[in-house]
Amino acid sequence: MGQRSLKKPSPWLQHAVGTQPAKACLVCVPPAGGAASAYWTWTQWLPDNVDLLVVQPPGREDRYAEPAGWTLDQLREAFTHALPELPDLPYVVLGHSMGSLIGTHIATWLAPQREVRRLIVSSYRPDPSESRFSRVFPQGTIEAIDLAQFAELSGIGVPEWQGLPEDFRAPLIQRWFADLALSAELPVPAGPVLDCPVTAWCGDRDLMAEGELAAWSDLTAGDCEIQSWTGGHDYIFARPSPVRGRLVELVA
Repeated sequence: MGQRSLKKPSPWLQHAVGTQPAKACLVCVPPAGGAASAYWTWTQWLPDNVDLLVVQPPGREDRYAEPAGWTLDQLREAFTHALPELPDLPYVVLGHSMGSLIGTHIATWLAPQREVRRLIVSSYRPDPSESRFSRVFPQGTIEAIDLAQFAELSGIGVPEWQGLPEDFRAPLIQRWFADLALSAELPVPAGPVLDCPVTAWCGDRDLMAEGELAAWSDLTAGDCEIQSWTGGHDYIFARPSPVRGRLVELVA
């Protein structure tokens, strides 16, 4: 993380602070099955006066020993308790894939207490009829997994998955099951619940078309910007990240 220091106002939150006085804070939510570390390489190119606040769900990395299942209420309670320790800055909230859904809720929690400059949703269609949980776990149980659907979403091919050690596969699939089950229960907030602009991104070889993101405009009374980038579902984590320049513009 370069010269940044790491604070943990909650087990759910990791806060990277630069050496320069912060002018904004970027909140990032990992995709289903993901962890906070997905975003730590971004500290290599984010301006030093931009804080990075990353959500860390249970059952992964420094919370590996905890059960992977979680609820939105648990995250909201942790976020509410941590809020007095978070800087009074403009915030930009970014979520990728399922993290977009969680990010919309975080933005609504932040808005009454802090300036929310923008919400960025990535690789997630706001259609409530879409359930990736039912596609990957068609029988609704962790034992019955559609590996072809899982490969499309996770990027882990069937032969690669079958070659992984069982002690690695088991906790990984528990995280995916917990996260997708949660996303199946949570609709996108209805109606305009934000005043800030919303930016919707996807890859040009993503699981969805750019036009499917237009419904994100219903979430805000502000503007909605839609843009596609070169890449598949996980385009945003390519190195170098294709969104780097644009994200710095939006945050700084």
